Amino acid sequence: MVNLTDQERRSIVHDLALDLVEHMGATDPPIWVENLLKDPPSLIAEELNLVEALAWVLEELYNPTQGDLLAPQDLPLAERRFTLALELFEALTRQLLHRLHGLSRLLIPDIRPYGDYFARVLLAPDPMVERYRKGGGPFERFAETFLIPRRVASVRWREPLLPRGHQRLDFSLS
Repeated sequence: MVNLTDQERRSIVHDLALDLVEHMGATDPPIWVENLLKDPPSLIAEELNLVEALAWVLEELYNPTQGDLLAPQDLPLAERRFTLALELFEALTRQLLHRLHGLSRLLIPDIRPYGDYFARVLLAPDPMVERYRKGGGPFERFAETFLIPRRVASVRWREPLLPRGHQRLDFSLS
């Protein structure tokens, strides 16, 4: 069994979210998760069978012909985007666990409880949050700038920003 601390598990989830942001080529907020669904990263797709995982997300939440999220339409856009980020994480972890054929407790740490953290980092990546703060961006406009729900913005604003790969682990998802 892999015994990792809470911080090490958060680091894995953190870096996965930043890898996806980097793949999308996003440099400024807001992060459009929908773009990831249109262009899944090939390396991760090979390693985690992400194509199948993203196909599930597309089928459930996204209508690519109209470019609309199929998350509940009565939700505000920021809430729908957060829901989509959560579903993306769920699809990724489900696909990874499926790929490991029940050996997950022996091979990987349980990262499923970190979905909210993943979604917060994906939608408000550390480098962009840091740049926003250094540029004098106020908390009052944070949710609007990153297009995230206010309750999520409040948590993300208080979270410490981590450097990418700040904890080197001898661990691989492949």
